[in-house]
Amino acid sequence: MLRSSEYLFITPGAWCSLIVLVIALIGSKFLPTSWGQENSPIEWLQVVILEFAVLAAILASYYGVGPLHRRRLFLWSVPIWLLAIGRELSWGRVFYVNSAGEFARLSDLWYGPYIKPLIIIISIITIWGLLKQGLPAEIKTWLKFGTVPILEILILFTTGIIATEVEHYSLGIFGPNEELYEELAELVCYSALLFLIIDLGFNKKIQPAKQPLLARQITHLQ
Repeated sequence: MLRSSEYLFITPGAWCSLIVLVIALIGSKFLPTSWGQENSPIEWLQVVILEFAVLAAILASYYGVGPLHRRRLFLWSVPIWLLAIGRELSWGRVFYVNSAGEFARLSDLWYGPYIKPLIIIISIITIWGLLKQGLPAEIKTWLKFGTVPILEILILFTTGIIATEVEHYSLGIFGPNEELYEELAELVCYSALLFLIIDLGFNKKIQPAKQPLLARQITHLQ
C-alpha cells in the first residue's frame, strides 16, 4: 500500500505548474478579450509549449533516467503532442487567412479531406505502440514502486476539463471573456503536461525505487 506522501510529493514541475496557474488567473482579469480568439498570442504560446513537450519527450527517450523500455514510451507519446499542435493551429487553417481575417474552411484546403483519416491512423498506431511497449504495466509499476507527482496530474486534468467545459458546455455564462478563459485553461494544461514530461523523464527522486522481476529481465536483455 502506498503512503500518502508518495502521492503528495511536490516536484519542481508542480511548483512551475502552480506559478503558471497563478499567472493565468491574474491574466484572466487583465488581458484583453481578443487574446482569447483564434491565432492570438495565447494560442501561439500554447503551440510553443507543446513544441517544447515534443522536444522534452524526445530528449527523455534518449537521455532520460530509467530503463530503456520506459524511456521508449516518451518517444511513442510524441505523435500525441504533434496532433495537439495541429489542433491548436486549426490543422493549418491559421496560415490561410482571407482579407476579412477569416480562416479558410478545412474542406476548401487541398489536404482537408485527408486530415481526419490521418488523425485516426496516427492515433491507432500510437495507441498500438504504447500498449506494445508496455504502458499499462509501466503505470502499475510506477504506482507500486514510484512516487506519483499528483499535483501536476491534478492541474493537468482539471484545467483540461475546465477548458473543455468552457468551450462546449458553458452556454455563454462567462460572457465576452469565455474564449479567453478557455485559452488560459488550455495554456495551464499544456504547461503542466510539459513539466510532467520533464519530471517523469529526468527527475530521479520520483522514479520507481525497484522493478518487478520481469521488468528487470527485459532491461537486462536490452
